[in-house]
Formats: sequence, structure tokens, C-alpha cells
Amino acid sequence: MNREQGLEILRSGGWLSATPAEFQEAILSRCAWGRLEAGAPIQAGGEEAGELIGLARGIVAMRTMPIMHFVHPVFWFGYVPILTGQPRRIAASARSPVWLARIPQATVRALLAERPEWWRHLMQLSIIYGDVSQTVAADLLIRDSERRCAAVLLRLGGRRFGGPDDKVPLEVSVTQNELAGAANLSRNSVGTMVQRLKERALIEPGYRGMTIRSPAALRAFVDRG
Repeated sequence: MNREQGLEILRSGGWLSATPAEFQEAILSRCAWGRLEAGAPIQAGGEEAGELIGLARGIVAMRTMPIMHFVHPVFWFGYVPILTGQPRRIAASARSPVWLARIPQATVRALLAERPEWWRHLMQLSIIYGDVSQTVAADLLIRDSERRCAAVLLRLGGRRFGGPDDKVPLEVSVTQNELAGAANLSRNSVGTMVQRLKERALIEPGYRGMTIRSPAALRAFVDRG
């Protein structure tokens, strides 16, 4: 994917697509564009300076300890220090090869100093961040552990809620140990649950992850509870 293709994806989807064309151009024209291999660190957590980072392709793992969430395109992150003046709280790394647009905090601040009315567009990101946090918290509050496990698997696959690809099988690159951590369950209990979900023909465990046979069917299992 080249820079032009990637920036067009960021322009036409997600947060930036709902902002005025002049603001879009100002942001994207200041981006550095690049590719990172799977496993590459993006942010460590604790940094006092932030960035505005746009994910155009690939999957990013957002971590506290253990994995908390996977983000999928189009998604923006890294901006908490810009908005709040507080250090980053979450580490992030490339789960797969990723294509990112990145704007340093100083560049964003300089742009907003020139156009202070544009702060309102940037603040919309805090609503998106809050929605993600609420979804993570809601999944962890599901009392039935098997439904919780299934909900977290859907979320890590980017299919927690309905969409056009609901009946298409989805491969999620997550181990049982990682799924256990993300769902706040033991590895042994998750192993048992994965086998039961397999027997219900909802998922198919594999060597490097799990395949959700039908996100709609697995979501129905979660929501029926």
C-alpha cells in the first residue's frame, strides 16, 4: 500500500471522514507514512509526548497486561497526551504488518494554535476512545464466563457488533492464553470453553488462532444469555 492509497483510506473512513475537508487535508498533509512488521512496538506507555496515529491497514494490539484490545482499520490512537497533557497509559504494538500515518504532538499543537476552532474536531476522538473503553468494560462484566469468552473473541476480531461481513468466517490471531488474559479467565477454563464452542460449530481452533465460523451466530450466543 502506498502513501496515497493509505491516506485515502484514512480520509474516507473513521473519525477523519466526519470532519471538514480543510481539516482532513491539514492533518493528512502533515503525516509521516510507513509500514511496520508484526511485533514492532508503536508506543510503550508512559510517554509524556503523544502522536496522532492513524491505522489504515493491519491490526494493532493495545496492551495493559495482558492484552486488552485489538484495533482494526480505520482507527486513530496515541493522542491522549495531546488532549489531556497526561502520559500515555497503554502500550501498542503491531499484531500484523501495519500501515500507519503519524503526526508528532508538536506538529498537531502548532496546527491547533493556528486554528484553535479545530480543537473540537480533535476532541471527538475522546468520544471514540470512551466507546471502546465502555465496550471492553461491558464484556468483562458478563457473568457467564463462556459468553464472556465469546464476547471478547468477537471484540478482538473486530466483530463485536453487527456488520456487512457477519456471515463470513473470520480468523482471529489470538492464542488461548491471550484470550484467557483478555477475558480475565484461567487458561484451563478457556481451553474447555473453546472446545465447547467448537462442538457448537461456532468456532474452529487453529495453530495460530481461532476461526469464528459465523460472527452473527457467535454474537447471538453471547446476546441470548
